[in-house]
Amino acid sequence: MSKFLKEFKDFALKGNMIDMAVGIIMAFVVFCVVKQLNRLRRKPEESAPAAPTEKECPFCRTSIAINATRCPHCTSMLGEPEGEAETPL
Repeated sequence: MSKFLKEFKDFALKGNMIDMAVGIIMAFVVFCVVKQLNRLRRKPEESAPAAPTEKECPFCRTSIAINATRCPHCTSMLGEPEGEAETPL
């Protein structure tokens, strides 16, 4: 066992281990720098606003479904839902 430790000590002190350790550390530093640069360059993703699902009743000012034709709270007629007008026959 002591022969193995002596050989390992000789190998490590030759410089091979030190060179390899320095190379690994330098590669890690370069990787971290590139990762940070990419993070800084990345623009935040802008998402499109979602279509509204509710509207406000003009009479009682409560929130109702966007395609409602009558308010469930005050029972007022609201007219045609937006974009769904009837076509004459």
